[in-house]
Amino acid sequence: MRCDDFGALFSTMFGNRYADSAPPPGNIIIGGVYGRHEGVSFRRMHYRGDFTVDFPDPQDEITFVIPTAGTIIFNHATESVGFANVGLAVDKADIRTVRFLDNHAQHGISIRRALLTERLSTLLGKPILEKLYFEPAVDLSVSAFQGIRALVDLATGNEFDLLINTGSLMPWRLQEMLIDAVLEAWPHNFTDALRRPAPLIAPRHVKLAVEYIQEHPDNLVSGTDLARLTNVSLRALQEGFRRFVGLSIIAYQRQVRLERAYDALTRGASSSVTEVALQFGFSNVGRFCQYFQSAYGVSPADVRKGQRMRNAVRSS
Repeated sequence: MRCDDFGALFSTMFGNRYADSAPPPGNIIIGGVYGRHEGVSFRRMHYRGDFTVDFPDPQDEITFVIPTAGTIIFNHATESVGFANVGLAVDKADIRTVRFLDNHAQHGISIRRALLTERLSTLLGKPILEKLYFEPAVDLSVSAFQGIRALVDLATGNEFDLLINTGSLMPWRLQEMLIDAVLEAWPHNFTDALRRPAPLIAPRHVKLAVEYIQEHPDNLVSGTDLARLTNVSLRALQEGFRRFVGLSIIAYQRQVRLERAYDALTRGASSSVTEVALQFGFSNVGRFCQYFQSAYGVSPADVRKGQRMRNAVRSS
């Protein structure tokens, strides 16, 4: 359909996210299939003609583009160019414009960063203490990316409505499949952790330090004191944590404290988020909430609220 008709239809179904952007030329033709479910969107689109779109306010989501024809150019801190053999992962918090050239066509997915972090935390069984970064440009000839493309084909194909309407595929399950496919196939700074084999057997001094931290999550013991407790030098203990735990001593302590806080909130063991924060050594409640949101992709208040709602349902 013509770009004006497409824009009107998109705004009716999903809201006008580009109200402040100048419309593309009237001779541009846009077609394809677009869908969205709770923080995840997927599309199989084609654009006839060359034009540029200004993005609205920055969005906290990552867009993954698998071009099938033509060229797409994202402009932010640097220029990202995708074409038939090059896929792009773009942080939409940094994007200012996107340009479609040479009758561009694509398979694409956009996912809220919080959903990616929350799922990654579940897969690894621990909080995420570093920001998640994806490889910005990938070689699409690698077979791993065919799985992402196949899922987008499924979500935008003719059989999708039948699967949804008959209950054979629930929207939340498709959302989870798309997120998992991206985390498993698209390289990022936690890829090695997802694929890492069983950990090596740690030496005694590392085990003792880990056990102490696990048993005293509210005690912010220094690396020097831990080294003294385990009868090794600070440097030896730091190297042991790096090699066998995969984190610094400070990062591991924070991980354990966040894990205990998450467990307390899901069990409804405390009366408030503030109480949980203070219980596990976070004197600054605002900073605790920031750490928690970054690590799990969800706020501590939402975790506590969800548990209270589940308890209410069970008691009714």
